[in-house]
Amino acid sequence: MRKWQAKTCCLCVSMYIMFSTVIFTGCWDYRGLHEQTVVAGMAVDMAEEGEGYSLTLEIVDVNGANEGQFGSLLLTTTGDTISAAVFDAYAKLHSNVYLGIMDVVLVSQQVAEAGVGPLVEYLVRDRNARSNLHIAVAGTDTAEELLTPAEDEEEPRQIVRSKALGESLRQHQRGTSTAAEAPQAFEIFNRLATGNGTLALPVVAASESADIPFRLDGLALFTGDQMTGQLPEADMPIYLLATTGLRDRVFPVEVAGPDGKTHQVVLASRRSDAHVRFAYTAGILQFWLDIALEAEVVELPGDWGPIGQTELRRIETAAAEALTDQVRSLARRLNDEGQDTLGLLETVRHYDATLWRTVAEHPAEWLQNSEIEPQVQVQVQIQSTGMIGR
Repeated sequence: MRKWQAKTCCLCVSMYIMFSTVIFTGCWDYRGLHEQTVVAGMAVDMAEEGEGYSLTLEIVDVNGANEGQFGSLLLTTTGDTISAAVFDAYAKLHSNVYLGIMDVVLVSQQVAEAGVGPLVEYLVRDRNARSNLHIAVAGTDTAEELLTPAEDEEEPRQIVRSKALGESLRQHQRGTSTAAEAPQAFEIFNRLATGNGTLALPVVAASESADIPFRLDGLALFTGDQMTGQLPEADMPIYLLATTGLRDRVFPVEVAGPDGKTHQVVLASRRSDAHVRFAYTAGILQFWLDIALEAEVVELPGDWGPIGQTELRRIETAAAEALTDQVRSLARRLNDEGQDTLGLLETVRHYDATLWRTVAEHPAEWLQNSEIEPQVQVQVQIQSTGMIGR
């Protein structure tokens, strides 16, 4: 009797395991490559007629995969919302739209001014899209223009332009250009959801170079999720010096040489650190912005003779004074516009919760109306004089 029960039990267990492998394993929602449309990039514009969005999807063309060449095709869809426009692509393509390889999503300035919140919400919540992709603002009339090959391009399909744009952002490492301020989608979502931190996104324009079709063109400045201003590329070195740090950039400084003449000495930044301090007394919020910059001398015109500590201190002092004036001018301009792009008020939020509750109600007014004049102090230390002996 016991042997029969043991055999029955073993048989039941075996059948359970067999059925489990059939029912509970395997990719039930698997789709082959032939069932999916791979989207390399997306450009978001406002619809031409009425409300809603127009999406330009750059689709990877795998017809040349056997020869090791991948090109792209463009598809335009529309919808009242971002998700509706994506589902319009489903209907036109009769396949699943896969967004998992996108590095960058371009938005037009019109979309940015209306608000990037709906786009960020979709990208973070949709299971097909990566939450660590970047969003950039197109410096052209429409975002679609940047994904559209030029008419005189010899082989317009032999480049995936969205991937070239992503590569352009990756080549500019933190602290060297506009790409230093390129938050990922989930970071943008968190800033907008919590109201903590200011938002600035890279502006991208078309390049005249055939090898690099894009160039970075400053920062789009936001209040909430709406674009309210722009910082030109020419201001980026000073902006980075005052915020995330500046390295591997050259800048000229006029210095009086030993011969009594003024020379244009060229320095190269190697690293920098910025620190914000503040004080609140008698209803006045005052800031101090301390910056330390390490640099090298790369060009020293004129006959300086042997370079000693006196000559180095003279160059360091001239550089510090010039950079101090430039940082102070940029801070004053941003404050007048109500833009906390330098993160001055953000320092208040981190270190004084009580004061922040007052400031947070009308942050732009605090920047515009209060006597907020950053007391900037830049210290420059020359680490090397290159070929010139110290």
